[in-house]
Amino acid sequence: MTDDEIAASLLSQVTAIAGQITGRMQEGLERLDLTGPTANLLWVLDPEGEPQSLRKLATLLHCDPSNITQLSAQLEERGLAERRPHPRDGRVRTLVLTAEGRQIRQRLLVTVARRSPFADHSDNERRLLQTLLAKALEGP
Repeated sequence: MTDDEIAASLLSQVTAIAGQITGRMQEGLERLDLTGPTANLLWVLDPEGEPQSLRKLATLLHCDPSNITQLSAQLEERGLAERRPHPRDGRVRTLVLTAEGRQIRQRLLVTVARRSPFADHSDNERRLLQTLLAKALEGP
């Protein structure tokens, strides 16, 4: 196989895995009463990390800030998150998980781990894949 064929095969495999993840997650998301986009937003809201601005969240999720505004409103309506001023810059709005939001996020993480295409792989295999994917995401 040439380098170009290997690269094309890798991209095909990653795309197929992304599709599998979406399919496997659907039932679990429905049980948590989440849509894919709201689950993605919950996913990136690290309860231990620094509060992220709505603009930064849009960047992380590769979407328009108006989408984050809409998703934030949905999470707020459910009592899972609150929009608050940034602790160091009150002009910036952040999204912070509530106690219930932290619980739902934890259940989401468990659901994802159990339904992952990598769930049956060994710890060493998952660590190796994690390292390789992190390197790929860093870019050249």
